[in-house]
Amino acid sequence: MKQTIKPIGQEINTLGKVINNKELMLVHLHLKSGEQIPSHDHKGQEVFFTIVAGTVEVVLDDTEIHRISTGTVLHFPGEAHVGVNAIEESDFFVYLINRQ
Repeated sequence: MKQTIKPIGQEINTLGKVINNKELMLVHLHLKSGEQIPSHDHKGQEVFFTIVAGTVEVVLDDTEIHRISTGTVLHFPGEAHVGVNAIEESDFFVYLINRQ
């Protein structure tokens, strides 16, 4: 009798919220050049942007500007207001980790 083996790993390649549980929300985003995400916050969470393709400009609290590109991770507290502008077509993951 052949036994089915359940895989250990899960490949994720869809856009939007790909994980959302009590510890972590993982969002996969793709923006075309010039597209923006309006300023907002993520209170109670630590935020990590991981750029896998392209370049985005991240504005924190309307004053601090970070231009990040492929291979860069940006970390900031969720209490900061964050807005994003795609300098070029970009693909990135946002990890939102809930503080305990």
